[in-house]
Amino acid sequence: MQFRLPILQWEISALEPFLSRDAIECHYYGHHKAYIDKVNDLTESLGLKKASLEWIILNHDGALFNNAAQAWSHTFFWQGLKPKSSPQVNENEALTAAIEDAFGSMAQMRARFLDCGETLFGAGWTWLVANDRGELDLINTQNADTPLRFENSKPLWVCDIWEHAYYVDYRYQRREYLEGIWNHIDWNFAAANLAADKLPNMSRLMISEDVGATFPAQSPSL
Repeated sequence: MQFRLPILQWEISALEPFLSRDAIECHYYGHHKAYIDKVNDLTESLGLKKASLEWIILNHDGALFNNAAQAWSHTFFWQGLKPKSSPQVNENEALTAAIEDAFGSMAQMRARFLDCGETLFGAGWTWLVANDRGELDLINTQNADTPLRFENSKPLWVCDIWEHAYYVDYRYQRREYLEGIWNHIDWNFAAANLAADKLPNMSRLMISEDVGATFPAQSPSL
């Protein structure tokens, strides 16, 4: 089996004006696909054709880890976005309560998110994570690092802060990108990850046994 690009849950121009069609095409068909292609090459050469991305991330280092983690995190990133998002999550009582416990309010969480994303040095990711008690935090990781490798840290949502995620539209104005993405968070996706009793499985969205097969319709649920 091979890993393949997951199907986006929205049209490629659906995030405009936040992200242009050109930006999504460069990010999705360019960078994301390149990571997946490299994973396929490496698993083929190492005899790991049946390994999931999650297993690779937890058990390998070097080039295989870097590309597998980037493939996983990009899929997770796309799954957590939607064309329009409300800044409130009142319909998700458990997530709302967890946000208020951790940050004080949604407004305070937004301020913390902007600070985390803006101060991340270099390339990486800003993650909303939960521990096994359901307590939330916002953390940064650099390069391909991921909370999948951290003890007691389950990812709920992520913002891509590699330059390829925003440079086409925003150049060096990272904060404008961060302010824009806040309005496209799929809170239902984050809430589903919080409620789940296991880590998110992105491999299932990227695997096809048949080279000519297409992916089924996707859902943010786990």
